[in-house]
Amino acid sequence: MTVATLAKKQGLGISEVLEGLKTVADCIRDIQKEKTEQVRIQVAAHVDVERIHAKRDVLLDYLDRSFDERKENFRQLFERLDTAIATNNPELTGAVLDSVLKLADSSPFKALADVAATREALSEKGKEWQF
Repeated sequence: MTVATLAKKQGLGISEVLEGLKTVADCIRDIQKEKTEQVRIQVAAHVDVERIHAKRDVLLDYLDRSFDERKENFRQLFERLDTAIATNNPELTGAVLDSVLKLADSSPFKALADVAATREALSEKGKEWQF
């Protein structure tokens, strides 16, 4: 059945049929735009998730290395402390204990915050740095 036959059967004029077809075409175009937008949003979300995963991996690697380094530093300090005690050296014992306390007082998370603050400061547009 043709559009003209259907229009006659329904008692519609050509202008009404054309207006209806225009409306249908507009709806199809809008649906396609929305589908395209949905795909764009999904791709952007995927990119954001991958960016988050990459940052997470860097952070975890940083923390692993920081804590490994701290562990090794503590191990070496306690070896020195054992030597200082074994040799009955109160000056060295005090110095090593001071180093142990300073290391225990520091935090890899604090260093991470400093790195983040530096990165943020460097990314400021229009900021002029003088060295």
